[in-house]
Amino acid sequence: MSSHKSHVSQESLLRQAVLNTSQSIELLREAVSNSVDADAHLIDIKITNAGGDIWNIVIQDNGNGMEDKHMMAFFNAGDSVKDFPQTSIGEKGLGSKTSFVAKEIVVESRRHTNPTALLVGTMIDPLAELAAGKMPTYTIETDPAGHTPSLTSRGTRITLAGVHLTSFNGKKTSDAQEVADRVLHYLRSMCATGTVKNRHAHQAHVISTVANVGVIPLVSLEVVSPSGTVTLGPVPGAFQVPQIDLSPTGGPVTEGIEQNSKKFCDVYDFSRSRTMSVQGKSLTVHYDGTVIIAGESVRANMLKHELKQGWTQKSQMGVHLSKDFIPLRNDTSLSRELLDGEYYFEYKVFLNCQEFQLNADRNVITNEESDEVAWIWSDFLTAVWPNIKAKANAYKAMKDSEETAIEAVKKTKQAADLKAGYATSPHVTVTKSGASLAYVKQPKKEADVSHLLAMMVQSGHWNSELSPIERFGQYIDASTDVLVEDAAGNVLLVEVETQLANLFRHQHPMNSYDLVVVWSLSTMTSGTSQNAPWGTNSAQVSVALVQNATGGWELKWGTHVKPVIVLENIL
Repeated sequence: MSSHKSHVSQESLLRQAVLNTSQSIELLREAVSNSVDADAHLIDIKITNAGGDIWNIVIQDNGNGMEDKHMMAFFNAGDSVKDFPQTSIGEKGLGSKTSFVAKEIVVESRRHTNPTALLVGTMIDPLAELAAGKMPTYTIETDPAGHTPSLTSRGTRITLAGVHLTSFNGKKTSDAQEVADRVLHYLRSMCATGTVKNRHAHQAHVISTVANVGVIPLVSLEVVSPSGTVTLGPVPGAFQVPQIDLSPTGGPVTEGIEQNSKKFCDVYDFSRSRTMSVQGKSLTVHYDGTVIIAGESVRANMLKHELKQGWTQKSQMGVHLSKDFIPLRNDTSLSRELLDGEYYFEYKVFLNCQEFQLNADRNVITNEESDEVAWIWSDFLTAVWPNIKAKANAYKAMKDSEETAIEAVKKTKQAADLKAGYATSPHVTVTKSGASLAYVKQPKKEADVSHLLAMMVQSGHWNSELSPIERFGQYIDASTDVLVEDAAGNVLLVEVETQLANLFRHQHPMNSYDLVVVWSLSTMTSGTSQNAPWGTNSAQVSVALVQNATGGWELKWGTHVKPVIVLENIL
């Protein structure tokens, strides 16, 4: 027996970690997280199109800057060196490796304790190196000869050249204005620069566990593309929580009714905790969050830079679990469980817990069922949801009242239209001598045909033409439409249609009825064939419409025959 040591391909694992990033724009999330960790108050980003889907990106901040150990941690896989490790955002040392998608990475940094010294790190095409089975190499120099510095004061500047970006916050576009709007929204809603952390920065447990939670950096963004140059900012990085409006006016008008509920907005902050024993030690776990109760117009404004073609508001509303107040994508299943079932999309919830554990690319929570956090879901339902629901009741009442009023207007108009249209509806003409019917308008629906059939049976004037129908039983609208009796009292199944073609369009199995009653043949004539299901295996058979020797109509396939009674012809 021989003993072997397990071998791990570090190149392959690192390459997969880089490629696992769900969208390339996430490299901005990781870059600004590093800036926030470094106590940056200003963050400038420039995105320049280099042709097609290739972009050059520059991220510059005025944070604490890097020493050699920080620069090495930036380029090394699995290293994470922070100034304040107990509260820093990064924890696995893989976040900055999202920048490995660039063809060239140049990092310039001036440490706040020695801003005159310029540290420059360079890495060339790391993905190509990893694909070749080699770990990427990099250089670090202090005040390198021949280098023209772009960074002139304390802070860090990261230049990423040749980044392949196929979409911006979920949408493929190269329009400078649209790119700028979507990227700035992403920075303010999904990154450490913003979110709702400023609403919770006063709480002691948040201050002690979330890096620089009280600092909302100013963010500037410049986008250069073939469509032009757009500059936004500087603006605070905080998420733009909509203004509370409990009594909105001027909503869109439908049927003369103002739908003010569409502009309704309320906001609710919550904070909960529980102390427990974990592995023999006492642990207090906190979760904090913000709920936005939003009418349709408020939602549309909140999400206008998130949605792409084919997406609905539902795709971006609901519960966003968060750590360091950096949200993950919404969890639809959890949203339905914690919020108002199918109406979860009327809420935007950021739920943060510092005990959440994330996978390497910070996109998945890996410990939702652990003792530390599993209690949150039931606690939310019993302690937080009732407060949300109470606030939402005003919105629900407003919305229901508007919808009731709109429906009433629609029904009133419909009633008027029905009366106006009645006069022009074609009449039923009875040509049989001595016969009459108290049914005056031609059928428009199956139910009309059934009613007309019942009255014709009742009158007794068309017994021979309606044979074998002798007595009308029930209108059932099930697998078939009507039950009737023949002269012997046998029950017959009748399929009723306004036009015969509907029988085939609805794909009624030929063995699910005994005869067919229609108002008219419409476009079908003698010899017309259609496919229809037949038998328990629903095999399709070709069914022909034929006229028999007595002038009656029949459906025939093989040796099978089903009578067709055409009321229009009879009358």
